[in-house]
Amino acid sequence: MALDEQDDVARKIGRLEKLQAREKPNPRWSTHFNNKLLTTRRSPILSPDEKLFTVGSCFAERIRAALTKKGFDVGPPMQDIKLDADRFKIDRLPTYPHMDYYNSFTVRQEFERHVGDWVQDPDDYWTINKDPYWGGETIYQDPYRRMVVARTPEDLREAVQRCNEAIDRGIRAADVFVVTFGMAEVFINTQSGKVACQKPGYAGGAGEFETEFHMSSFQENYDNLKRITEIIAQVRPNARVVFTLSPVSLARTFSDQDILVANAEGKAVLRAALGQIARDFEQVTYFPSYEIVMYNAPESFREDDGRHVSDWVVQRIVDTFVETHVA
Repeated sequence: MALDEQDDVARKIGRLEKLQAREKPNPRWSTHFNNKLLTTRRSPILSPDEKLFTVGSCFAERIRAALTKKGFDVGPPMQDIKLDADRFKIDRLPTYPHMDYYNSFTVRQEFERHVGDWVQDPDDYWTINKDPYWGGETIYQDPYRRMVVARTPEDLREAVQRCNEAIDRGIRAADVFVVTFGMAEVFINTQSGKVACQKPGYAGGAGEFETEFHMSSFQENYDNLKRITEIIAQVRPNARVVFTLSPVSLARTFSDQDILVANAEGKAVLRAALGQIARDFEQVTYFPSYEIVMYNAPESFREDDGRHVSDWVVQRIVDTFVETHVA
């Protein structure tokens, strides 16, 4: 990092100057207050030659990119999906080798699909009566992954299958799973009862008439985390699991609350569930990326939107993750 960049970062650091991995984390508020300190419990669960599997919100994509830059082998191998731009579009591939899953329900559905607990019906898709990509009149959308769309139902099934294969390869190869959750507000597909990947109408997609809003509870999210953990233990018995909470705020709420109130409640519901699951399962660890960001707010966030985390903060988080968990 150049000196001018270092000076810029130093000016932005607010209440949190030091991040340290220790055998015993700091128990005193006065120590944090006086030293601008946050500590993590040193827990080596990953060696540099092991494989990671990252899944979750857009913040998970930032973590994946930063870990890859450090030389880690991070899946799932979405970059290996063979694309066919004349037939289908898969989220932000090939620019970003990642698919966003914002809530615990959609992550659970992906793992349940992997072990055969859930099989998506071939006709389980949404129809969009507008084609901004290929010049036709209609396109078709997968409800359960962000902006997977195709010209025909057959093309959509092919795109979904290619996604399935890449995700399945990543799950079967992973030694450590890093899963980030972002929101407790979800939308249920009224036809299937499953949770949709995104809010209605996202990026011109469907869902407005196909879903209904649901504010999920602590128990629902805890049950999802438990099932994800159980499936990982089933398919990768020696794997370790790291759960994190995304610090990225809701872009908007669909509840009847103010956005700040709704965002605080959703993060609190998820944070409580993540804390409990880490206490209940020995192979599960909670990593405090949320706390690292929030205890340095508002300097942690990009100035253009106040929601997304600045690159230098993501780098601090990844450096701390490596110090905490890499043997």
